[in-house]
Amino acid sequence: MSGPVRLRDVADPAEAADEAAALRREVASLRRALAERDAFLAGVAHELRNPMTPILGQVERLLGAAQREAPEGRVAQGLAQLRWLVERYVRRATTLLDVSRAQTGQLALLAAPVPLAEVVQEVVAALTPMAAHAGSAIAVAVPEDLVLSCERLALDQILDNLVTNAIKYGDGSAITVSGLRDGAVARIRVSDRGIGIAQGDQARIFERFERAVGDPAAAPTGFGVGLWLVRRLAEAMGGGVALDSRPGEGATFTVTLPLHV
Repeated sequence: MSGPVRLRDVADPAEAADEAAALRREVASLRRALAERDAFLAGVAHELRNPMTPILGQVERLLGAAQREAPEGRVAQGLAQLRWLVERYVRRATTLLDVSRAQTGQLALLAAPVPLAEVVQEVVAALTPMAAHAGSAIAVAVPEDLVLSCERLALDQILDNLVTNAIKYGDGSAITVSGLRDGAVARIRVSDRGIGIAQGDQARIFERFERAVGDPAAAPTGFGVGLWLVRRLAEAMGGGVALDSRPGEGATFTVTLPLHV
């Protein structure tokens, strides 16, 4: 039998202390770099979003005039498409801003009574052109009496990210947005019948800059922060998000948020 295993001699205490100090300096440097990057993202998001607000307002005024004169005319249809494109642009800039706020701990959300069905209908209406282009239909099953205690813009962002995700990865399948009461909370489900997500990837996709598709070349365009932001927003409002999926069988994301009482 072999003799007892001898542990490697402990490094010189002074050398170990120098290495520890170097590691601390490196960690501090990385933290500063991350903080500078997040501040840069916040600045970029403001610069990208702010000029679009008056542009969107002007488009809406022109669209209103065109719809009064010729509701089905080509000008009205073109302006409606332009409004949708500008709104999508603003949403993407808002995503960058929310990511920065969440990362720096500045994501302060104010809860108020919010009718779930109303927000779902708004989000679905905005994303219907995108879904139609992908070959997907969106069905909604949300009771009118479900009133949440949350921030409306945060709920809009959650639903927008989940439905957009279903369109991207749904492979042209039907998408369902549903809601139900479960005690003191509401459970909001967004389901598709697309490519699904492997078990080993289901925790990873809720991290920043991660996607359901492992190959970046095969993944749809985007920042890779949508699901991370969904989780952070839901948790900030006293809720959470869960995933049920199997490869080839689609995915169901369930967001839990408190009901207004």
